[in-house]
Amino acid sequence: MTRPPLPSHPRPPTVPTAAGRWLRGIGATLAIGMALLAAAAARPAVSMTPIVPASPLTAPAGASTATPGPASAANSTANPAAASSQLPAGAAEPAVTRVRLPADVGTPALTAYWFTPRETSVPRTQPLPVVVALHGCGGLVDMRVAARRAGTIEEVIDPAAALQSRYRDYAHWLTERGYAVLMLDSFSPRGKAQGICNESLDARAIDDKTRRADALAALRWVSRQPGVDARRIVLLGWSNGAQAVLATIDTSRAWPAGTPTVERAVAFYPGCKRALQQHDFRLRTPLLLMIGGADDWTPATRCAMLQNAVQSRQPDARFRLEIYPGAYHGFDGTSELHVRRDIAARPGAGVTVGGDAVARVAALARLDSWLASPDP
Repeated sequence: MTRPPLPSHPRPPTVPTAAGRWLRGIGATLAIGMALLAAAAARPAVSMTPIVPASPLTAPAGASTATPGPASAANSTANPAAASSQLPAGAAEPAVTRVRLPADVGTPALTAYWFTPRETSVPRTQPLPVVVALHGCGGLVDMRVAARRAGTIEEVIDPAAALQSRYRDYAHWLTERGYAVLMLDSFSPRGKAQGICNESLDARAIDDKTRRADALAALRWVSRQPGVDARRIVLLGWSNGAQAVLATIDTSRAWPAGTPTVERAVAFYPGCKRALQQHDFRLRTPLLLMIGGADDWTPATRCAMLQNAVQSRQPDARFRLEIYPGAYHGFDGTSELHVRRDIAARPGAGVTVGGDAVARVAALARLDSWLASPDP
């Protein structure tokens, strides 16, 4: 079923009629079913269900007391088309604690959120694999929620209550699969909790070098946690954070002593321009890069060119690129498609962002299968 084209800039996407929304919903349901059948040979697709408030913690905020233990390869499935606000049957809410990562010389101590599976959800028979997650240019915190909840009892009950729903959903999705997850906040400790999307690229004080150093500090922190398998660390990022993933796994940059290696990396719609312009860019680890074919913020064509360049330099490089036709920036989210005009990189023109139900299901199925593969 062909998706109706969106209007071109500068007009924002039109709002469909009730009949149009009904027809589009039927089409999306059929397309989702087709995506599931195509992914069935790998693993069943699963959906990210919205997070419900985490259970009360006995530890004070700021000190990590979660002691992750061994985990089996838990891969529960759910109906990807479901829009339930409840956890899947039998699933337990992840434990979450706000932690502080030690500061390196010249850098502030970083805030992060440490999610671990509940033992009722994931039987712990072996050390936990870990995902270190890097947020996009909008930051990790939902500023509207943070303003309402600052200083309230919710901050004690659920230290991650003010995180943007995208990151909470992913943390939950990953812990259901037996991963511990560290959601790193690179912006709040530097006074940029509101994000840096509206700052010009050349004027940003928080650049790829800064975020790479943060990622390396996070890798060292998780490797020291009890019950964690430091040989199975995944580095995952979105947009600006995905660009930091590319910078982190670039072999042309020095790897500090005492920093564990990344087993595999995932990049959702990064800006590939800088890595493409770097003629010695090579991969240190297998990479899965997923991007929308209609992305007008970080164009997919540059990432395709990057893949070709890397594979010409490294014929044995494991660089998997997934391009989802018709999908825009942020396709794995659930927000309505809209145009943002506050992006410094596209002054006046604006960029299109928003979720795409079909691409989201396909991307989650690919991510699920790729994470579970013994040889990505």
